[in-house]
Amino acid sequence: MMKYSLLLSFFLMFTRCETSGPWNLSGEFNVSPPIYVDLFQVKTGRKVLCDTIRSLNFALRVKNLEKGIYQIILSWDRDIVRPQEMERFARQPKLGTPKYYMSTTFWLDSKESNNYKLLLDSVYHQEQLQELLLAKNGGESIKMAVVSDGENNKLYNEYLTLLDYYKAKNRQQKDSFRQIAIHCNDLKLFEDSERLNVLLAKDWLPNVKTALLREELNFLKDNIDSEVIPHIYHIQVNTKEDFEQYREVYSLFPLKIRRELAVWNKNN
Repeated sequence: MMKYSLLLSFFLMFTRCETSGPWNLSGEFNVSPPIYVDLFQVKTGRKVLCDTIRSLNFALRVKNLEKGIYQIILSWDRDIVRPQEMERFARQPKLGTPKYYMSTTFWLDSKESNNYKLLLDSVYHQEQLQELLLAKNGGESIKMAVVSDGENNKLYNEYLTLLDYYKAKNRQQKDSFRQIAIHCNDLKLFEDSERLNVLLAKDWLPNVKTALLREELNFLKDNIDSEVIPHIYHIQVNTKEDFEQYREVYSLFPLKIRRELAVWNKNN
């Protein structure tokens, strides 16, 4: 995930919960309120905020939180329910009213910056957003980010941009393969069609996943001195296979950090 000038600050980060003062989240969201906001700490999965936006332009004052990576989820009530969903919601009323969901992750450290802004990649009207969110994979084309003037927040958003590039590449190649599979089927080339369908059933096409991993490793190693990197490592490494893929990053962490990573994994 070589030189390591921030060893002490990394060690403190992993051995205690370091919180900082209140921070502000603002933005403009062209959806009729109410819009529900949920914030989760990625490291623990714990919900740390539940609030409601009641105007298109909003500003929320948020309590002290430990620095790290957070997931923000925006949701609002749906007026369209697919036929296949109606029975499920009828059987499980505790699920509540069906909703539209949008989410992203971001780096938060209010000592670095206490002003954060939620941005979309384009100006969407509510109908556009909802149409995309209902379409298969349509929501993936909507880019939402939480930005600040903090260097760690900027670095983490660079990482998300890298992921988005390869997600888009994966979708494009899958679309091409899907068309080829349909053509093979029309020509009764069923073996070729089946091979393509096996590839399409995977979340990632192997060649795209390999290219992403190479770029991701380079990104982590190039920025190894940033305190963001161990948090990204935590997200990515969940199995023995993951560990082998990211071993060269792990080996760059100082011994104390590797120990703290091991303790954190054991407790989670």
